[in-house]
Amino acid sequence: MSSVADLITIIRLAEAGPLWLVTSLLGLLAAGMLYGALHCLADKRMLENVPTALVRSAAQGYAELRGMAELMAGDPIRAPASLRVCVWYKYKIEHLAEAGRGQDRRKTWVVVEQGTSDSLFHLTDTSGSCAVDPDGATVHTTRRDVWYGHGRTPGGFRPPAGNLLSRWFDSAGKSYRYTEQLIRPGDGIYVIGQFITHGGSGTAPIDTDDGIAERLQAWKRDQSALLREFDTNRDGHIDTQEWAAVRTRVAREARAERGGAGDPPPVDVIGQTHDHRRPFIIAVGDEEPVLLSRTRTAVALMMLGVPLAIAVVWAWAVRLT
Repeated sequence: MSSVADLITIIRLAEAGPLWLVTSLLGLLAAGMLYGALHCLADKRMLENVPTALVRSAAQGYAELRGMAELMAGDPIRAPASLRVCVWYKYKIEHLAEAGRGQDRRKTWVVVEQGTSDSLFHLTDTSGSCAVDPDGATVHTTRRDVWYGHGRTPGGFRPPAGNLLSRWFDSAGKSYRYTEQLIRPGDGIYVIGQFITHGGSGTAPIDTDDGIAERLQAWKRDQSALLREFDTNRDGHIDTQEWAAVRTRVAREARAERGGAGDPPPVDVIGQTHDHRRPFIIAVGDEEPVLLSRTRTAVALMMLGVPLAIAVVWAWAVRLT
């Protein structure tokens, strides 16, 4: 009880300016945590309420699909760190370097290279295939590989040791650490995002042959040209409508090269929604780990945000009484 009494005395005797500043910042932090918790719960409800559809019967708009990940025709996608074939990758290469000065000098891992794949790939179910554009997606994989080496370029993947002691010996004397997450061809995947059918009679044409895929990737790699040509509202990013215009132009150019012979076949694409209320998610497996992740995050934020909000209100009440 004496500690509470001492805290009350400190609050009442504290200078008004610093007290209000600190409690206001803490109040904003608590509000942010509570907002984040509610947002996670809203995402969870949204994901639970969208039914799973087959590719050929999915409605245009926000849709949930399940199927198998497959590469598109052409050169395979290889993860930059391990050189393994995949449909999607996220990697990071770190170097063990010294930081600080004098007695505070210590070794720490510094990121020297990292990246995420934005190449299109296929989701295939019993009814057909859908192109997945992973740009902007939240991706959940079932494993994260970490291994060590002596050079910035590992030149391949060496399976990590199976236990903590073995991993410690494996990392000893090595100054580079490689981290990689993959979606491999043949993996079962769950995708929820904006589903649009392109091509066919009366719709914006697009194709997914090698030439079209290469053209789309070329535009993605040249972000300055992409924004200059297609960012019509000048907000600094390409939204759903603007990316559809990219696809339309690429398909029109390809069709002109083919001599304009007929309408291209309809092609289904699922990708970014550009709507914070409708998350774009790709997960290996099914939606259960995604729902569990949202629930855990919401609970953690509530456990931190509610006590902090109560403490701020209590401090204001003590000072004002």
